[in-house]
Formats: sequence, structure tokens, C-alpha cells
Amino acid sequence: MTVDQDTRKALRWNAGLRSSETKKKVSGPDYSMSYACLTCKTANKRHVEGLPSDYPLKMQCPVCNGTMFNVGRHFKAPKKSDLTQWKKVQFLIEHGFLFQKIRLEPNSYESVPYPATLEEAREFVVKYRSWAITDTL
Repeated sequence: MTVDQDTRKALRWNAGLRSSETKKKVSGPDYSMSYACLTCKTANKRHVEGLPSDYPLKMQCPVCNGTMFNVGRHFKAPKKSDLTQWKKVQFLIEHGFLFQKIRLEPNSYESVPYPATLEEAREFVVKYRSWAITDTL
């Protein structure tokens, strides 16, 4: 019995195989972490093999060769020209807040929102200092 090309294609599709060259289902990386450089004010995502805990806290910036900080997967970088927001980001990183989730209740999905301004960041750092990552710099 021979199966026509459309039937084979449908069977591969249903099995998770998208082309005749692919023999098994291929999945992408589980997580890509954002890294921010405070020197040249750029941010990009990097994937490292292994668990999220295996991601380095720092790496070299591909643009300026400065230091990039791991700011988690939910970090949204401000525009390069928005210097006030970059000052806030720098202030938070210098005080150990790498945009990690801060959950006050154990086993809760609710997290504390990060501050919008530098003034709010100063209060935030004092209020949540026990959540800071101390080995960032």
C-alpha cells in the first residue's frame, strides 16, 4: 500500500514532524534571559544551555566590551535616549535588584511591581532590601 504525498504530510504534521528531513520534534530554548549594558545602554537576550540558575549574572557586552548584567526574562529595556530610565535601571542594578520577581507571599503568583521613576526606586530599594542579590557587582 502506498500513501500519497498529502497524507504523508498530514501524518508528519500530526506527529509533530514538520518536514521530511526532520525525524523528531525540535523545540527551542526554554528561556532566553535579558542582559543590559549600562555603559552603552543596550539590552539583548541570550540563551545559555542548562537550567535558568546556570545563567551567568554578568557577561561581556558585544557592542562596547563593557559588563552586561542578567536582568531576567521579563526586563523591558528603555529607549537608548531615555537617560532618566537608564539611571533608574542602573540604580536598581547597583543595589542588587536585577528585575527578579519579588513575591511577598510564598507560592503566590502576585509579584511586587518595579518602580517607574528614580524617586520610587530609592524607596523601593529601602523597602525590599532583603530581596536584593548581593553579589551582582
